[in-house]
Amino acid sequence: MVLAFKFDESHKNSRSFVVAGWMGEERHWKRVEKRWQKAIAFENKTLPGERKISRYHASHMNANDCEFKGWENESYRKLRFTKKLLKIVGVSQLSAVAIGLDLDAFLKIFPDRDPPDFGIPYVICIRQLMYEIAFAMQEWPEDCRVALVHDHGDWDKLALEGYNQLVDDPEWEHRHRFVSITPLTWKDDVGLQAADLIAYELMRRLDDTLWTGRDIRIPLKAILEMNNHVSGKYLDHGELKSLKQRIFTPSGERDK
Repeated sequence: MVLAFKFDESHKNSRSFVVAGWMGEERHWKRVEKRWQKAIAFENKTLPGERKISRYHASHMNANDCEFKGWENESYRKLRFTKKLLKIVGVSQLSAVAIGLDLDAFLKIFPDRDPPDFGIPYVICIRQLMYEIAFAMQEWPEDCRVALVHDHGDWDKLALEGYNQLVDDPEWEHRHRFVSITPLTWKDDVGLQAADLIAYELMRRLDDTLWTGRDIRIPLKAILEMNNHVSGKYLDHGELKSLKQRIFTPSGERDK
């Protein structure tokens, strides 16, 4: 059996960065994607032609811009649509895995990497995600593997770089668990829209934890009440410093 882990990234200025997604069997993904498309089609039936939406996009909908411009005046629509999507992933039998990092701490450790250069954070998060997935896979049979799917974009090469760093490491005992990594668009894979949702909500949670002190957002709270297979961690200053030493420092300089 090959499980699919579909993931996306989300970040907040120079503060918070998260890569997260959902993992599950093909039959569970098919059910999610069918229901997701129905939810979008339902909203489009009640929207005039010039306002129809092509997909769910977390940051756009929360900011009421792009295809979601004007939704701030239709709270009933926004609430209805959001509730449907939250329920779809909440009862989906998919498992969410996330890795986040403190961008402020990152910039102190990597001072030459100013925003919007999020390449290293992205590679770091993908590597750590694979560690977390491998740990979760211990509950599955040895012949069960994972195919990674991510949103196609400017960071395709970085995603492949993070993936290859681990699967090409002969000392990593779990590399056999991973079969591929593939960039696809939201048109090619509806499940990436669900990944966008969980990445955005967990990024907001990390940002609130690190910076604003706000309580957990209602959408994430609703997901957690329905789905207890949501796990994640964030990398603080100490962990990022250790990772830099182990991964990005030449072996001859590590003890200097």
